[in-house]
Amino acid sequence: MTEKEILLYNSLTGLHLLEKAPKAEVVRDLCGLQAQFSRNPQYSLWLRASDYTPETWDQGLVKIWSHRGTIHVVGEEEVGLYLSAADHGGEYSDGWWGLTAVQQRQWAPFIREQVRKGNDTREGLKRACTEAGMDDKMLSRVFYGWGGLIKEMCFRGQLACATGTQKRYLIPKEPEMMDRDRARAILILRYFDRFGPATVQDCRAFLGYKRKEMAPVLEEILPKLYCTVMEGQDYYHAKPLITQGKIPECVLIPGFDQLVMGYRDRTRFIRPDHARRLVNMAGIVFPGILLRGQIRARWKEEGGRVLVTPFEPLLKKDETAVRRTVKKMLGIREVVFRSG
Repeated sequence: MTEKEILLYNSLTGLHLLEKAPKAEVVRDLCGLQAQFSRNPQYSLWLRASDYTPETWDQGLVKIWSHRGTIHVVGEEEVGLYLSAADHGGEYSDGWWGLTAVQQRQWAPFIREQVRKGNDTREGLKRACTEAGMDDKMLSRVFYGWGGLIKEMCFRGQLACATGTQKRYLIPKEPEMMDRDRARAILILRYFDRFGPATVQDCRAFLGYKRKEMAPVLEEILPKLYCTVMEGQDYYHAKPLITQGKIPECVLIPGFDQLVMGYRDRTRFIRPDHARRLVNMAGIVFPGILLRGQIRARWKEEGGRVLVTPFEPLLKKDETAVRRTVKKMLGIREVVFRSG
């Protein structure tokens, strides 16, 4: 294999895209599943988890704000790990979302109790708060679309978001908080174990920690890792490098997948001239199709069929491989190829 193929093969192996694994293992190894679009985590487990079912795929999982300040689906038992690593928690303070610490301490227990009683939807909580005397100005701040008190409560493990498409909330198990750098060390080691070989820049981009804060943790961790020089760069990995293997002719990649999000340098799986077809200027990461070692098309499930948009004309054997893979992985027979 070439150096690029070695990098890609190890990524596909570590991120469970070549062989399925139990759901809990997949979610843990991938450091959560990015969930701006609520169906992406389900697709990720549909393609990766050996115990996936449409009815139970999200059992034991919750949504929280974790690394990079983005919302991820994580195992409920690991909420404390991610909150600690993101430096969330602590006492409420004045200023966030226009709410004072006193106001947050006043309303957080009320909202939590409502959820405990089963009033767990956003609209239901708004009605309850209005009936309890919250005015419209405060209501808009508590339920602000990009955060508000709901987000502050999630930061402290008092609430978590349910995984479905509706805006629902739940009370997670009491999170086990820990020292921030200890939590980050766990996730950095996990990153190089499953995403490696990867550069330090890749790791920083994925986890999003500040360079100065991350430096002492990396200084402790990097000497414990393997280091392989390829293409003039140092690539770190926690396990011996796999140098022999065969990359499948076709692999389906979900939207906002950890394969794509996991690397600053994405040339191991996509050509630079195709990069904007996969990740647009607004930062939307589309579902991709890996063909002959490169992502060469996008895909979308719609109305019981899969729509495929190639980045360039595909070979007939590529179209055949896509149809075969879609049927095998998703159980969908109808595949429609359309121009970009």
